[in-house]
Amino acid sequence: MSDNEGSPKKSGYRLEYASSARAKCKGPKPCAGTSIAKGALRLGSVTDFRGNTTYVWRHWGCTTEKVLSNMKAQFTTADELDGFEDLNDEDKDRLRRAFDEGKVADEDIPESARKPAGDDAEEGDKTKKKRAPAKKKAEAEADDEEKPKKKRATK
Repeated sequence: MSDNEGSPKKSGYRLEYASSARAKCKGPKPCAGTSIAKGALRLGSVTDFRGNTTYVWRHWGCTTEKVLSNMKAQFTTADELDGFEDLNDEDKDRLRRAFDEGKVADEDIPESARKPAGDDAEEGDKTKKKRAPAKKKAEAEADDEEKPKKKRATK
């Protein structure tokens, strides 16, 4: 997409339904890199790639609170977002609710973005490993005295 294509609205974000399943999600892990299904609601952020203006896409459910706060700084209501008028009424309501609350509803988050249930327990168990206690100076000196020194090889 070049600078003069697309919608007449110029903003940093665009909402639309995916026209194909080729776009990859640029949202947070673990969803980053997964395909966005054809017809799924997606959010595009404007970026400059090799001198051309284009969008990087993410599932609507992968929209973070930070992205929503950035959108709120640019727009007073969700209705002002580029592509908003092309959405169906149900999705418009979801967008308005998320815009007002400052976060996407849990039911909108895709399965690919959800962490497996086992990962949460593992993260809690991952604590710093304890190191072996340092030897005291007296013990270290006693160990040095007991070991005979190796002789140097001579030529």
